[in-house]
Amino acid sequence: MNADLLRRIEAMAIRGAERHWALMPAAVAKRVRPEVVRVADGLFTMMPKSDALRMNRVIGLGHRGEAGERAIDEIIERARAARLHRFSVVLGPGPQRARIARWLESRRLRKQHGYALLVRDLGEPVPRVATDFTVRRIGPAMAKHSVAVLAEAFATPASRRDWALAAAASRDYAHFMAFDGTTPVAVGALAIDDGLGWLGGAATRTRWRKRGAQSAIIVARLRHAQRAGCAWAWSQTGEHVRGRPDGSRRNLARLGFEQACVEPIYVWEGQ
Repeated sequence: MNADLLRRIEAMAIRGAERHWALMPAAVAKRVRPEVVRVADGLFTMMPKSDALRMNRVIGLGHRGEAGERAIDEIIERARAARLHRFSVVLGPGPQRARIARWLESRRLRKQHGYALLVRDLGEPVPRVATDFTVRRIGPAMAKHSVAVLAEAFATPASRRDWALAAAASRDYAHFMAFDGTTPVAVGALAIDDGLGWLGGAATRTRWRKRGAQSAIIVARLRHAQRAGCAWAWSQTGEHVRGRPDGSRRNLARLGFEQACVEPIYVWEGQ
């Protein structure tokens, strides 16, 4: 996989995370006290009142080759100062990947299964998919319905519902929804930056799963990204592990995505 493309993907992920955290409503921020800081060429997001690794994590470290071993110590120091119980480092495909892994392991961060980074060339045609559902792009007026689908699928804490609503209503994302008649049954989001399209924020309500809703929403987002002039699309899903659900990765692979790498997760727990 082209190293420059992977670097651009990591850079987009950082910018996207910064924008997403900036959407947090002031009332929510006052309650959860978020911190978002750049460390070397990575990004560290912290929510001291949450124990969730997706909230307290580092992404993009070393993607431009600018991380030193001292950056790992700075991250740990910041975590301790924020009184985090734990945080994660998502180790992407940058040029310092092997060295950073050694630095993390020497500080007793524990390696776990991570994410599969999937990439698709948008110069290739997007196929049609058969579905009983109607898929269309939705606007801010449907934000509460999009958030409801995601909350049902992922048990989103009520304390973060207003943040989710702000993100769903933001122009930073294009949101697509599948309907069974007039009933919202599945959602998916698309962000566009630097000629790249990111696919994420996807969920299907339990009763309507395995009927092609997500495949149809993937196709809608890919075509939207093509029309916007994107050359590549990318997404992350759980690393393939025998015995675990793998539907998201299979759906993406069927529609032309290829695995670029696996991004392992390293976890620090109050040492």
